[in-house]
Amino acid sequence: TNGIDTSYFSRSLFSHYEMDKLFMTNGIRKENFVYIFIGRLVKHKGIIELINAFINLYDLYPQIRLILVGEEESSLDPLPESIRVTIHEHPGIKKVGYQSDIRPFLLISNVLTFPSYREGLPNVPLQACAMEIPVIVSDIIGCNEIVINEENGLVVPPKDIQSLCTAM
Repeated sequence: TNGIDTSYFSRSLFSHYEMDKLFMTNGIRKENFVYIFIGRLVKHKGIIELINAFINLYDLYPQIRLILVGEEESSLDPLPESIRVTIHEHPGIKKVGYQSDIRPFLLISNVLTFPSYREGLPNVPLQACAMEIPVIVSDIIGCNEIVINEENGLVVPPKDIQSLCTAM
C-alpha cells in the first residue's frame, strides 16, 4: 500500500550548484556529518532517545549536525520541556519544521535516523533509501521490513539510547 516514486526521490535531479546552495542556506558545511530525522516531533517517534544519543556524540564529535524536519505536537504525545529546550538551543541541532519537499534536506544529510517506537510501513526510510541515504531504524514492524540490519541499513532496539548512539 505504501510506495514512493523513485524518479522523484533521486539525487540526479539536483545539480552540484543546488547542493552547495542548500548547504549554505542551512548553515551546514560540507565537512559536517549530518544526521536527519523526518516526522512528527513526539515521544513515540524516539525523539528523546535521538536527542540524547546526538548530544553524547556531539561531545566527542562537535562537527556533527542533526536536522529535524517536522512539527512538534503539544497536545498529543508531547516532548518533555527539557528536550524541547535542547532542540531549540543546541548549536548542533537545526529544526526546520514541516517541509512539503524533504528531498533537499535528505540531499545534504549523511544518515537518516528513525528511532520510532511504532509504525505501519513508513515512507521516510524508503524515501531516504531512494535518495541513497543510509538509514538507522528501530526494530519494529514496518521499519524492520524495509531495513535488513547491516545489509541496507542498521536496525536498533527501540527506546535504547546506547544502541542508537553506537549505530550513529
